[in-house]
Amino acid sequence: MKTLLLATTLALATAANVYAASPAKPAAQAAASQKLVVIDVRTPEEFADGHLQGAQLLPVDSIAQGIAARVPDKHTPIQLYCRSGRRSAQALDTLKALGYTRLQNLGGLEEASRSSQRPIVR
Repeated sequence: MKTLLLATTLALATAANVYAASPAKPAAQAAASQKLVVIDVRTPEEFADGHLQGAQLLPVDSIAQGIAARVPDKHTPIQLYCRSGRRSAQALDTLKALGYTRLQNLGGLEEASRSSQRPIVR
């Protein structure tokens, strides 16, 4: 009787773990499928002089108004850069206040190119 009870308990525990793990799988797949967004927060003139390959221009003074249209999912990974790192730090604080969760300040353009391994397009 004890063996039957133990076997039943183990079977139920195993079934519960499989069920509990199943809902997490789609969430993990969704997170993995989110594409990294690289945002240059400098001016259009600075962007035209050279920017990281694949970067989107969204100046720091308009990032609060324009981010939702570009990146509606607040859990999308976002990397920010500017000329020195100061404006990208401001942009990071703005996005954090708006509820964005996966943010990284890459600093200035040259530093961002090295750390992200993206070439600068001129």
